[in-house]
Amino acid sequence: MKTEIKIILEEGSSNKAKGNCFETLIRNLLAIHQYDIRGNINFSGMEIDLIANHKHKDEILYVECKAKEKVSSDELSKFCFNVEFQEADYGYFFRTQELEYQAGALLSEIRKKAKYKNLTFFEPSDIIQMLSDANKIFEPISKLNSFTISKKILAVTHFGDFLIYLVDEANLFPTKFIVVNANNNSLEVKKETVELIVKRIDELSKLEAITNFIEPIKKNELIKKEVVVETISEVQESEYWYDYLPASSTKNHFVGRDFIRTQILDFFKEVQTDKTHKRIFYLNGKSGWGKSSLLLEIKSRCENKYYKNKFFTLAIDTRSALSDNFVALSFEKLINKAIEKKFIKKTIFSKQVKFTSNLDLLSSESIEDLFQSLKAENKYLVLIFDQFEDVFRKQDLFKSFYKFLSDVTDKKPNLIVGFSWKSEFFIPNDDPAYYYWQQAKEQSREFIIGDFGEKEIDGIIKQLEQSIGKLDKDIKNRIKESSQGLPWLTKKLCIHIFEQIQGGLKKDKLIESNLNIIDLFEKDKERIEPEELNGLKLIAQKAYEGAFFEISEVGESIESKIIDSLLNKRLIIKSGANYNIYWDIFRDYLVTNIIPTIGESYLIRQRVTLCLEVFLLFKDSAEPQTIETILKKHIKSIGKTSLENILIELRNFGLIKKNDDFYSVAKKEIEITENGFITFITNKFQNYTPYLELKKMNLNSITKDDITTVLKSIFKQDFKDKTWEAYSLNLISWFLQSKLDIKPKIKEPQKGRSTKTQLSLKSDNVIPRSSLKEISNVIKLMKEADYSINSKYYRDLLLLNIIDESKNITAIGSQIIELKDENLKISLIKQLNKNKKIIELQKILKLKPKIQAKELVKNLPTDFFDGKAESSKIIYASVALSWVK
Repeated sequence: MKTEIKIILEEGSSNKAKGNCFETLIRNLLAIHQYDIRGNINFSGMEIDLIANHKHKDEILYVECKAKEKVSSDELSKFCFNVEFQEADYGYFFRTQELEYQAGALLSEIRKKAKYKNLTFFEPSDIIQMLSDANKIFEPISKLNSFTISKKILAVTHFGDFLIYLVDEANLFPTKFIVVNANNNSLEVKKETVELIVKRIDELSKLEAITNFIEPIKKNELIKKEVVVETISEVQESEYWYDYLPASSTKNHFVGRDFIRTQILDFFKEVQTDKTHKRIFYLNGKSGWGKSSLLLEIKSRCENKYYKNKFFTLAIDTRSALSDNFVALSFEKLINKAIEKKFIKKTIFSKQVKFTSNLDLLSSESIEDLFQSLKAENKYLVLIFDQFEDVFRKQDLFKSFYKFLSDVTDKKPNLIVGFSWKSEFFIPNDDPAYYYWQQAKEQSREFIIGDFGEKEIDGIIKQLEQSIGKLDKDIKNRIKESSQGLPWLTKKLCIHIFEQIQGGLKKDKLIESNLNIIDLFEKDKERIEPEELNGLKLIAQKAYEGAFFEISEVGESIESKIIDSLLNKRLIIKSGANYNIYWDIFRDYLVTNIIPTIGESYLIRQRVTLCLEVFLLFKDSAEPQTIETILKKHIKSIGKTSLENILIELRNFGLIKKNDDFYSVAKKEIEITENGFITFITNKFQNYTPYLELKKMNLNSITKDDITTVLKSIFKQDFKDKTWEAYSLNLISWFLQSKLDIKPKIKEPQKGRSTKTQLSLKSDNVIPRSSLKEISNVIKLMKEADYSINSKYYRDLLLLNIIDESKNITAIGSQIIELKDENLKISLIKQLNKNKKIIELQKILKLKPKIQAKELVKNLPTDFFDGKAESSKIIYASVALSWVK
């Protein structure tokens, strides 16, 4: 049975008043041992150092008294020194509560050493026994025999002295307590007095008080407390990848996070090998960044062959917490699960799990035995609380968590405790919970979860493709760019696309799909009935305020059929006895109509002039157009592949739409003029993330390098620097065409010496001077960060639209550079599809497959191939053949 002494004075009492009360107790104790206090050496609030003389012997006694929550090993060491320094014959050390774990170990060592045999350390139970032996207080021992007591408290208060016994009725922890007048057991303790005691001792707040047990207990003598039936809910995992529940690791829905996962598991190993004193960790990250999914992944990893005999992990959903019994019940569930899975060996000698109280979970005999057993096998239990910030939404619930964390830190049992924390959640420094939160952080190892990299985004897209089939590269790029590395947005976009395909949308229409997150949330609201939306908003409001919608309310505020419908549509989830919105971000949106500020994000892969030219071709066409009709209208005779890429860009912007093989202007109100084009893109850019970031930076001038830096910070693709530069130049061209307020600040890059005078850009005039193999090898070099190209290749690279007149890589060039081997060669050949000379050579080769270069030169016009001498023309003819064979 655990014993404590509580000194309870009026709120706001001075240190002197507290000291006087404490000193009176100490004088009574010393008087029992025939000592008179000579004087105070040190007096500080609830700590007093005294010198006393024995009444009948020539002995000096040095006394230290600690009426504080924890006594440290450092304080024990100082006491040993002070006894010697004060030249005292004996030393008494009084304390009212338990020792820290390290202090307890040190005390055991001190008691073994002969040099300290003149020192006496009084446990709280010793002090109570001394007071009882001297008839200063009285215990109704015979009347307590029928009760199982887990803890005894002597409360020395300004309104009297009381003995309090926590009663265990075969439960996990006490549910009642007995309070008696310590000076006269027969006096009934009034209800008002009990309420004063309960107010000052947290452990009693949820227990029923037995105020008169000397006489047979009557029903009306119990101060009834509301019994809270509490369900401990584990963190739920996704059944399908497109669920909004945390990603299931066992079903392979979890992707990436290799580094932080390794960090956390390394921390577990540090604990196991005594390389750290910490036992607490927390995962810090924004809402929707995958904290819950990562915790489930950690749990799953602890079940694999390597870890399963070292760590047993349970992840609890804190949103199901209803009372300050939650921590105790969660801890019990962890133990029972570990026994069920045979991680903990249970024998006929194993004690039933019992806690001293719901706030004191580690001091009972059964728990101490359990941890001794785990220590012998070097095994660790791991208890993780997800959605931990919800603890601080509930009045006083955080105290039980803080006490548990502090006890784990002090005792350092074979137990690791973790929790997740939403970084946006703010606790004001005048909030009572602020101190507890700061202390919890100091005791913990922090792990920060960041945004998604390209690998994680690809992992989610792969899951989408496994459900609907392969996606075009343009769609995958659109997802990557729109998600901006935000885990929740990546998943939302992929689920949105999945639902569209399931609803019958064709894949080639996805490029025009609206991926604006506010619109996506509005669609969630539109797909339900009005009464369902009302129920959804009520659940969201209660959860937002920390109250939660409970099972008991079903049928009263919201009909059960509506609850069932919302569950089936995966818009709400059940956690313990509570219902909550499927996603924190959607919950907040339902209540506030606000989501995290997110602009639209996409990389622009085409120059604005090319797009404007194609857009204006729709001006005089009432009917939708095909690729072929647009190609005939285009004055520059661009290739089909180039035109397709331009149309994809225009669809991406929302200027053009595609139905089957036909293209038309997306909306009737779009004016098909240059001014209409400028107005549209200016409005479109108002919510464009790179524009918003550049505006936020408030630069005096905006250079190409500034734009490149912004693009790299937003988009998570792993491109070469030259590719980023090409995208920056594209974006500059669009910004300069618009009417954006930052347009005057943009510095247009100076063009270098142009090759325009050396080469006509009309693709029907010239053919490459370099072979397909040579150009392929040059392009492979362009993947390197610091590549250098021989100037003789510039002409052909310009002809193939790999570079522009300023020798910068074009958007098409950046795509081709990423290709390999045969795909690279095929794409290069396609760039010459509209070249009239190449078409002519293909016709000749079809008729005469084995024709030689010399014969070609003889049969074609003298100006068909470059060069003056016949030998030069034969060389260029051989090169040309490499592009058509």
